[in-house]
Amino acid sequence: MKRLLITGGSGYLGARLTALADEAGAWEVTPTFLANPIPHPAATRADLRDREAVAALGRRVRPDVIIHQGVSNRSDEHVAAIVPAARHIMDAAIATGARLIHVSTDLVFDGEHPPYSEQSPVAPVNPYGAAKAYAEGLIAGAMPEALIVRPSLIYGFGPVDKQTAWLLDGVRRGQPVRLFTDEIRCPVWVDTLALALLELAESKLTGVLNIAGPPLNRWDFGMKMLACLGVPPGPTVARSTIAESGLQRPADLTMDASKARRLLRTHILTVEEAFAAHCAQPRRP
Repeated sequence: MKRLLITGGSGYLGARLTALADEAGAWEVTPTFLANPIPHPAATRADLRDREAVAALGRRVRPDVIIHQGVSNRSDEHVAAIVPAARHIMDAAIATGARLIHVSTDLVFDGEHPPYSEQSPVAPVNPYGAAKAYAEGLIAGAMPEALIVRPSLIYGFGPVDKQTAWLLDGVRRGQPVRLFTDEIRCPVWVDTLALALLELAESKLTGVLNIAGPPLNRWDFGMKMLACLGVPPGPTVARSTIAESGLQRPADLTMDASKARRLLRTHILTVEEAFAAHCAQPRRP
């Protein structure tokens, strides 16, 4: 079997990606983690900031494909690790001859000039987006044979994603929850993204690819998630705007995902379709 190295195996996408890769039976999977051990026989602790450790990991695993989606935006420390981690993973891919798929984000854009295609110039407005944009440029310049995948907001149902968990917690506690009507994203189901990445791992596609669902503002997306989960929003959930919040956030990150829809066998689903597909799956242990 081909060897697949997945960084960030303890994260939301990484965990599902690892599970689906194992289920496919076509990969010898090695997922990495940093602080949170994962119950996988080949799980490997790796500090992606450590160049020598990443190089040693590459020599040991000798991956045919690396899907790099580790390193989150949870803290300033995590954001500071994005660029060095990307550089070290890229160097390991070059040294071992592995195919590299680098998972980026729609937050490399400013939200002022939608819709965003694969050719749209990056213009991040926050440190996380800036780090991701820099990592994209680094990889594209040094390893043009790599593939950069840009998803939008990643969601799921079992377990729910962090944003939906925050919404559910607010509803259940009766705490004020404000959802923006003027912030538009293109939410993508975690299974859709994971299956697309595994499909792309078998391909030779290079460059940049947007993988994103239909555009929704954050209020409409929140209402759809609550409806799917059978949770009434309650009186504490209110509409709001970015301007009212005083935050600096990209407003309209509508993505043009027509290339992905044309090239991929994996279907990009609406929220309702994703929930139906989730409910049709065998119960996970």
